[in-house]
Amino acid sequence: AEGYAEARQGSGTYVLKTLVFPQQPIKRLKDPPRRTDLLPDNSALIDFRPGLPALDLFPRATWKRALARVLLTAKAEHFGYGPAEGLPQLRRVIAQYVGRTRGLPVAPERVVITIGTAQALDLMLRALAPLETMAFENPGPEPIHRLIRIHQIKPRPIPVDEHGLRVDLLKSGARAPKVVHVIPSHQFPTGEAMRLERRIELLNWAEQNDALIIEDDYDSEFRFDQSPPIALAALNPGQRVVYIGSFSKTMFPGLRLGFCVVPEKFINRFLELKWFSDRCTPVLEQLALAEWLESGIFERHVRKMRAIYAKRRETLVKSLGERFGNRIHIHGVPAGMHIMVDFYLDLTEADLAFKALQAGVKVYPAGSCYIEQKPKCPSLIMGFGNLNEAAIERGVESLSHVLKKGLI
Repeated sequence: AEGYAEARQGSGTYVLKTLVFPQQPIKRLKDPPRRTDLLPDNSALIDFRPGLPALDLFPRATWKRALARVLLTAKAEHFGYGPAEGLPQLRRVIAQYVGRTRGLPVAPERVVITIGTAQALDLMLRALAPLETMAFENPGPEPIHRLIRIHQIKPRPIPVDEHGLRVDLLKSGARAPKVVHVIPSHQFPTGEAMRLERRIELLNWAEQNDALIIEDDYDSEFRFDQSPPIALAALNPGQRVVYIGSFSKTMFPGLRLGFCVVPEKFINRFLELKWFSDRCTPVLEQLALAEWLESGIFERHVRKMRAIYAKRRETLVKSLGERFGNRIHIHGVPAGMHIMVDFYLDLTEADLAFKALQAGVKVYPAGSCYIEQKPKCPSLIMGFGNLNEAAIERGVESLSHVLKKGLI
């Protein structure tokens, strides 16, 4: 019993009475102080969170029926470990989908199912390791900055204008970054779309400098004024582009399904890392999604939501214009589920966001998306995907009242 117990004949085994356990107080972490008296009731909060779809409008009954059919018809092996690269039937229908909607002809063998965009990007950076430098759009998503730090890659932030990434500012030759990350369809947070001329310029730069482009096709399904531009990867038959897509915005984030179209030279390494990352992506959800894609349900859902998001964006832009007039500037093309707004006011982003929160409205400062150069005036990212038109109008009205009352 390793000295912890003693046997007593005819009685049993007992813990030694002389055994003394050290008494150490349990250290509890203290919660950071919060001024809860200044914050509104969360149930009444109007949250302009970007990147969140209309969760209440997802067709649960239709999805439930698909899952029920899968449970009844799935083979026994579908309840075991699935292939790390994803189910063949889902990879096949995704290859058909991106070919049909994004102009990207791709073999199903190059499609890898992931649990979202973040995993796809993380695995790609691990497959490319060691990687000294990486260029990316500035401003850009803050999680990209964190991921670069995690991988200990030297960041090369490149400014964005109304045409997309400033390719002319990318270095060439020995100092050229070997990887460039872009969001060309609806850039986050500016909402700009990379023009065709700029896409071709970027591809030419990559060819000349033997570099790889990682394309996050964020929000490409939700362009309101015209058809979305062709995918960057579709313009490059030489496989210099890694194409990443996700179903978090078109369906719901909790689904945790996405995909990555990986160039052939990296596919084996990518799959090896994928296996050790999560062994396999949930199988039954893959089967249900494959059914949705193949039956046309998915594309009908996207068309319906595109019309809804277009109306919500129109409501937000109109309300801001009526309330703030020439004191604001709205960036970007009519697309996606968010806008970036410059406020020509003598205050900081933090002040604006805090005072808005006091009025029951949550907005998101754009400054966290910048590295080095910050915006010249306070800018906010305002998502509208998960807010109906009435809530959008109330939120903008509350923001305007904050200004009129002189709180900021």
